[in-house]
Amino acid sequence: MTAAATPPARIVGVQFLNARPLLAGLESGITAPFPYRFETAEPSACADRLAAGEAVAGLVPVAALAGMPGVRALGAVGVAARHEVRSVLLVAKVPLAEVTVLAAHTASRTSVALARLLLAERWGVRPRIVPSRPPLDAMLAGADAAVIIGDPALAVCGRTGLVEVDLAGAWVEWTGLPFVFALWGVAPAAPTGIGPVLERSFEFAREHWGEFLPRWAREHGVGLEGTRVYLEDTLTYRLGDGERTGAQEFLRRAADAGLLPRRDEVWRDD
Repeated sequence: MTAAATPPARIVGVQFLNARPLLAGLESGITAPFPYRFETAEPSACADRLAAGEAVAGLVPVAALAGMPGVRALGAVGVAARHEVRSVLLVAKVPLAEVTVLAAHTASRTSVALARLLLAERWGVRPRIVPSRPPLDAMLAGADAAVIIGDPALAVCGRTGLVEVDLAGAWVEWTGLPFVFALWGVAPAAPTGIGPVLERSFEFAREHWGEFLPRWAREHGVGLEGTRVYLEDTLTYRLGDGERTGAQEFLRRAADAGLLPRRDEVWRDD
């Protein structure tokens, strides 16, 4: 009797421009010591699939890890920032201390939690949250402010004529720490060797950077130079002690503020 073939491990990644360097190898079908199937989704959907057992690894919002105690994060690579990023914005029609209703981009979890934390701790307000989606005008139709992320945020940054807060920059100014937006979350059922495969996916991007950059610019509707600056100078993909400390500090502060469940340790051993 022939043994049944091992089903492919399902891996899900974020469909925004900021994640493309982490996904490049997987999208290109790099070899792995196990069969796998790769797909993309919005950040919140990545977390939902991982939490539901529909994937064994996912590039998930850091905030989502607080509610997935069985999932551990790969500590080597992720999407992080040490200054303003332009793709994670809080946009307000009124002074921030007067925000009473916040439209939350449904693709986001970490950014909404960060906005709520900053509004509470820095501006003394706890607005009512309403789920919403771009375009920005629609988000603001029934709200004083909106959190908008990813490619839609890049499209409006600096052009709204309203109060704009770069949430990554605000975090760094407040804490002196980098901010980590997304990490590879790995479920207990993940096959042996998945960590090196996820790291190798980013290494593949670096080895073929000149080929990928114009493709990413074209596919996301961002100019080539803007894409280069965004991916090379604005974001950080290799995580060091500062990024890991920043992620853990965000989870601690958000839990202290009652915004997230408490999660004291998120990292895998490998």
